[in-house]
Amino acid sequence: MKTSSKLLLGLLLAVIIGIIVVNLVYKHKLDSKAKIKIELQSTSTKVNSVDSDSIAMDNALDNQ
Repeated sequence: MKTSSKLLLGLLLAVIIGIIVVNLVYKHKLDSKAKIKIELQSTSTKVNSVDSDSIAMDNALDNQ
């Protein structure tokens, strides 16, 4: 194998490993942001979901 082929193969492997690492880092950042967003929304909508469930039940009973 020529030296230039070895260098190209090394460069290709470095690019592939770099792409994998970048994808893992960004996936972790996006997951952590999504978890924080879900936690914030779930704490603020607990009361509202109970209220909307009771209103929906009252409407369903009125329709019968």
